[in-house]
Amino acid sequence: MNRFRCTDLALVETLPMRFYPKLRTGHVLNNASAKFERHSQHNPRGLMPLGAYSYSHSVFIAGWIGRYCSISENVRVMGASHPHHWVTTSPVQYKPRRRRMFDLPPLPDSARYDGAARPVRIGHDVWIGQDVLLRDGISIGNGAVIAAGSVVTRDVADYMIVGGNPARVIRPRFAPEIATRLQRSGWWEITPEALSDLTFDDPLAFLDGFEAKPSRPKMPDERRTIWDWSGITPPEAS
Repeated sequence: MNRFRCTDLALVETLPMRFYPKLRTGHVLNNASAKFERHSQHNPRGLMPLGAYSYSHSVFIAGWIGRYCSISENVRVMGASHPHHWVTTSPVQYKPRRRRMFDLPPLPDSARYDGAARPVRIGHDVWIGQDVLLRDGISIGNGAVIAAGSVVTRDVADYMIVGGNPARVIRPRFAPEIATRLQRSGWWEITPEALSDLTFDDPLAFLDGFEAKPSRPKMPDERRTIWDWSGITPPEAS
């Protein structure tokens, strides 16, 4: 169920998402259980849990990625951790599977360590540059920007620009009062048609116009898997 084979290219092209580069007949999409919204753009190597109008040129473990996000090439999440506070960091001393591999006696329950990588969570309107490495389990706030080549080891606050190894705050993206108003507006929840008369290159003018709107219709939350969008029954369920 976690792989989707593109046997009907015409059907896939009718789905409310896009791929870059384009898919070919017979292509197998990994992470088919990911739930995403319409108008998202994915890498053919695998589907991502993307919100509407987001794109990702990378594939990594994520719990959710918000709307209007831009994720460049070769963005990765750090793998499993090891118990550096133990006598050894070797998984032979805490993973039963590794013990069995070498015909070693089983471990007591107390000698277990779960270092599995945890998904990251990414807010709305986030831009992540090329070759960024993210620590597993972190959260990246709305409006954040991460410079190319950064190694991010901790949470990133809303509307902060960070970069470096390890990544540190370079500067806020906006003055505090503008960031607060943008966060409060939740503009990414509104239909793009209702925003089409606003100017996005002037934050103050955008906010004044947005806040003056008498009506702000919201986009529906439509997080579905490719099986749901296509109407195809997963192989295990057929």
